[in-house]
Amino acid sequence: MVVQELPIRYCRTRYKINNRPVIEFNMHYFDDYFHDEKQRMAILNLFPADFKKGYNLYRKGKLMPTFPGDSPGWYLLDPKCAIKFNLNEEDYPAFISVIPALIDLDMAQDLDRRKMAQKLMKIIVQKMPIDKNGDLVFDLDEVGELHNNAVRMLTRAIGVDVLTTFADVDVADMSDRGTTTTVD
Repeated sequence: MVVQELPIRYCRTRYKINNRPVIEFNMHYFDDYFHDEKQRMAILNLFPADFKKGYNLYRKGKLMPTFPGDSPGWYLLDPKCAIKFNLNEEDYPAFISVIPALIDLDMAQDLDRRKMAQKLMKIIVQKMPIDKNGDLVFDLDEVGELHNNAVRMLTRAIGVDVLTTFADVDVADMSDRGTTTTVD
């Protein structure tokens, strides 16, 4: 026994045998998706023999529309070999209503990961001294060297950056330490 999911767009059920839905498959699927004859036949061989029989009928033009407005190519699959799974006589997938919540959860978890990574980030601020007149104690070349030395010392440190400045620097912590994530 092999379980093979069929493309929904090419499936339909209009009849029942012993209160079980019977599946019709539109053989036009193989022409729509597999334009190369060799590839089409290779794919067709992956399907049960009933599909090959239906495809041959389709190619011979024997699968005509059964009602006005219908399209050609619909083949009734062997009811012993094909089954439609549905819950409570609904054609909608089970638990479809939770998909938006799962998307929201995924986005919230991504945001939480980025917030946690941000909390681990550190910035080393080295403030260059100025004298009582407001002039630099070091010249700009010396300041550049001090900055480069600090950067080299911290190259293997994860989540640490170096800032060299003459101005006073203040970092505002935007994280709210009192709240926890409730999206889980």
